Amino acid sequence: MGLRTVTLGGSSSPVSPSTSGPPVTVTPAAAAAATPSAPSPVPLASVDHDPSLEYAEVAPRPDPTDTPIESDGAQGLPAGRRAHAAPGMRASGVWLVVIGVTVVMGFADALVVGRTQLGWLTGVSLLAASIYGALVVRRQDAIIAVIAPPLAFFVATITAGQLTLPTTGGLLVQEAFMIVSTLGANAAWVFGSTIVALVIVLVRRRRSAPSSEG
Repeated sequence: MGLRTVTLGGSSSPVSPSTSGPPVTVTPAAAAAATPSAPSPVPLASVDHDPSLEYAEVAPRPDPTDTPIESDGAQGLPAGRRAHAAPGMRASGVWLVVIGVTVVMGFADALVVGRTQLGWLTGVSLLAASIYGALVVRRQDAIIAVIAPPLAFFVATITAGQLTLPTTGGLLVQEAFMIVSTLGANAAWVFGSTIVALVIVLVRRRRSAPSSEG
């Protein structure tokens, strides 16, 4: 009778009948012994040390989520957004409010009241605009609220004050007389508005200091 040989893949192939000897039986142990074994790993100690294979240790890249973000006090906002996120009116807004209101009311003072120089109507408008600017200005632009009052009245003097020029003397004399007399007559309004704005700014800074430190 014919014999079959057992292979590793599980398939069998017929062989030619043997004329002599008993049939050969392949046991599982013999099949496992005949299976080619994988080469054993070479111990690392037996490998020669090659300096060219050394690599510098690379520090791990920091996680952006672990990087601390510089914050602006209690706001908790990045430093790059301080100027945009800070509450309050910008310096340009303070200039526009204080100078604009003072100049407009200066023209009303000269045209409607018909004075020979700017008077109390311009001064009261300057004081009101200065107080408003000092209350709403941003903390980093607070100095603008203190500088704006005297500059605003000077702008009103050289603009609206042209309607109150005297009729005698040359142009330079008229201009010099108008500026000196207008500023002198309204010095109390100018200094008063500046001092009030300064006090408001200092009080705001003093009240916001504890919250910023915390």
